[in-house]
Amino acid sequence: MADATPLTGKVSSARANERPQEPFRLVAPLLRAALLIGSGGGFLLAALLTIMQALALPVGSWRSALVQAHGHLQLYGWAALFVMGVSFHFLPRLRGSALPLPRLVPWILGLQVAGLLLRALAQPLLSLTGTGLLWRSALIVSGSSEGLALLLASSEYFLLLWRGPALSTRKAFLSIAPLISLAALSLAAAACLNAINMLQAATQSGLVLQPGDDLNVSLGLFGFLIPFALAVSAQSLPMYAGLEAFPRRILWPLASIYWLGLLLLGLGLGLANGDDPARLTNWPLRFLEGPGLLLIGSVIASFVTIFINMMRRRGRLPAHVAALSPSPEALARAYRRHTAQQEQTYGPFVAIIASAYLWALFSALLLIGNGLTLLGGQALPFSLDAGRHSLAMGFITLLICGIAPRMVPGFSGGQIASPRLVTATLWLGNLASLLRVLPLLLAPSLITLWPASGLFLNLLFGLSGPLGLATVLCLARNLWPALHTKSA
Repeated sequence: MADATPLTGKVSSARANERPQEPFRLVAPLLRAALLIGSGGGFLLAALLTIMQALALPVGSWRSALVQAHGHLQLYGWAALFVMGVSFHFLPRLRGSALPLPRLVPWILGLQVAGLLLRALAQPLLSLTGTGLLWRSALIVSGSSEGLALLLASSEYFLLLWRGPALSTRKAFLSIAPLISLAALSLAAAACLNAINMLQAATQSGLVLQPGDDLNVSLGLFGFLIPFALAVSAQSLPMYAGLEAFPRRILWPLASIYWLGLLLLGLGLGLANGDDPARLTNWPLRFLEGPGLLLIGSVIASFVTIFINMMRRRGRLPAHVAALSPSPEALARAYRRHTAQQEQTYGPFVAIIASAYLWALFSALLLIGNGLTLLGGQALPFSLDAGRHSLAMGFITLLICGIAPRMVPGFSGGQIASPRLVTATLWLGNLASLLRVLPLLLAPSLITLWPASGLFLNLLFGLSGPLGLATVLCLARNLWPALHTKSA
């Protein structure tokens, strides 16, 4: 008994020294910045670029530089900052410990936004003028600023994995730990690669070489955004959308396969040296990138199939819950009433999430098809960009548009502006995705059969940009009140 008091005192002291969870106002600026960059940067540039293509305006190398800057803004500005904001608030609570280095969050935001804005301005201007020490210096500073920001962000995730209660006691976090670690590692790799890309672009005409740009896009999309989308969906979506729990036992096997697929894809992109996939003699495309796309697509398809099956049962009381209730019928009615009230308050957010998963399934089938085609040594029937746009706009953007109106008010204690804006994002986002992807898929075969169809396809593609901009503007307007509450 003599040893019990000191031990109890140590435990009490340790608990007293534990930091409380950080308030939502710490991460709210990340979400605001993501919405502003999306509406005033990435999606605005997309609207301008698609309209230019629809009108067949004369372009030069500056347009290619603008396309690269736009894609980077979308992945590492709009989407990545939003994911960081949500994950810095959500993951520590799932982990059972406070965010390791909360003081870094404002630095991450400032450095990342500064780097993104410098690149968006300097890259097309350097390509347009061909000279200028100012623009070259700005690109180098941009790469360094972003590199430091992304390394700091990845360190938050790594420390979160390392610190806190034993992972064996945090089974929900443990089940998605491989996906979180993959996202953190990809973010660190992207930080280094982007700095190298900006140094290379600054010493030449402002354009990033194709292998470096392709790998940077893949690290952002396949390495960071999709693993986080799958991880957060598996752990938070059942709670917010009223679904049964995601089966945890399959998360580690699927994550391991995804790890391997991303490794093969990265090696293939690097060793292929930017060659056209139509060059069948390029072995990295066939035996590395092909299997990588096949594995990644298969994992995404497996995840989405489970999610869609879970959503089909939404509104029905889970069997294990009904078995514990003395009055299952009354509980089932109350459950259906609660589900209906959720839709009245937050709009058709579940429908947006469901459409995002359908786009993810479609994207996965495209990836699987491309992987099998490359592995078989055949020429690709359509551009790899179709799958990327389908994932970035159809899956990631729509998933954010679906989860955010329900999740962010829960974080901040505020309210969205109107459930009607959620309905607007449902239609605008899906139409923008359709008009973005459909021309890329149809162009190779349709132009061969009907040469005049090129003008029609360009018109459809041109409409996708303004519709995408309208989507994110609706989301920003809807979330802004919830991001400006006292707790935020």
